[in-house]
Amino acid sequence: MPKILENVKERAVSKAKELLIGEGYDAMTIRRVAAALGIAPATIYNYFPSKEALAAGVMLEDWQKLMGDFEATSPGDTVRALFSTVRSFSETYLRSWTQYKPDDRSVFMRQHYHPVLVDELSRHILRALPAGQAAAEPWLAPFLADLVLRFGSDGRTSYEEIEPAISKLLA
Repeated sequence: MPKILENVKERAVSKAKELLIGEGYDAMTIRRVAAALGIAPATIYNYFPSKEALAAGVMLEDWQKLMGDFEATSPGDTVRALFSTVRSFSETYLRSWTQYKPDDRSVFMRQHYHPVLVDELSRHILRALPAGQAAAEPWLAPFLADLVLRFGSDGRTSYEEIEPAISKLLA
């Protein structure tokens, strides 16, 4: 009879997060996570088909928590607050992203996750737009969400640099 292991997925995500943030993508391996948990690497592969999928799982969990926390608040300047949230998230994983070497799978993952992130950011922006503007300009929320995601995650552009364009769009 197979041994029942409690909370393997959650424990693997927690340990992987610790490694990703503390040491970067190169240091986070399935083998190292498994060893830290005292389990076989194959056990982790039951939940995550690859190292990349495990890293994505870690980041997705953090992203969902940030968005849940964001939803619970009512910031006055939603676009600025979302920009700050995206920037903070990106800085948390900066070391991992600079070590990551994209391949064909990563192109697929980016094509899959980018629209999901834009949709989620759009939902928050829509809440802040006047109803008439949201209805008259249905492209506006996804456009602003894409701007926030693009420039909030680049680590080089400040909100103040893009604020004039955002103000014109919201006027």
